[in-house]
Amino acid sequence: MAGSGTSGGRGQGSSVRRPSPAVYRRRRLVVLVLAVLVVAAIVAAGFWLAGLVGAGRDDASAEVAEAAAAPSAPVASPAATAGCEDSDVVVRAETDAPAYGSGENPTLILEVANKGKSPCEVNVGTDAMEFLVTSGDDRIFSSTDCQVDAEPLMMTLEPGKSEQARFTWERNRTAPGCTSVEANPQPGTYVLTTKLDKKSSKKTVFELR
Repeated sequence: MAGSGTSGGRGQGSSVRRPSPAVYRRRRLVVLVLAVLVVAAIVAAGFWLAGLVGAGRDDASAEVAEAAAAPSAPVASPAATAGCEDSDVVVRAETDAPAYGSGENPTLILEVANKGKSPCEVNVGTDAMEFLVTSGDDRIFSSTDCQVDAEPLMMTLEPGKSEQARFTWERNRTAPGCTSVEANPQPGTYVLTTKLDKKSSKKTVFELR
């Protein structure tokens, strides 16, 4: 009886078989396919998230662009004339040289300065300024005689600051209304006066040779 039991146990153990190589290959193939599917899912999810992030950035960029394109509300500038006295604005006349030889054209200079303690708003446009050249009682030249398209130009002049406008005089003579004048200035002493609105400068003397 003992011998037959032993032989029966061996018979049962020998009946358990190991999987064949073909089975192992099929199992490896299934595992590999699953791994590929998992990687593909991760990559797809990554692209999806990147798309969401990109769309968010595009939306944000569009909002920034729209904000930049939208016209900004005008910013109120400080009242430049508050505390500015009319006497604070001074007009001066200068030339770039005291005398000019034959063929040299004088440069006439109008300077406007703020000698006060508050900013002043000043019209420095061509409709407000004039360069006037005289000789004794004789009116020789005015920059307004033949001026066209004169325009205003408002500027805030800070305390202690000045601005200049320069005009090249071609040694010609003019008349109001830009009527024709044949005579040209001769060598001699001339006087420059500059004007800005209702303000006039002191006289500056120069010489034509």
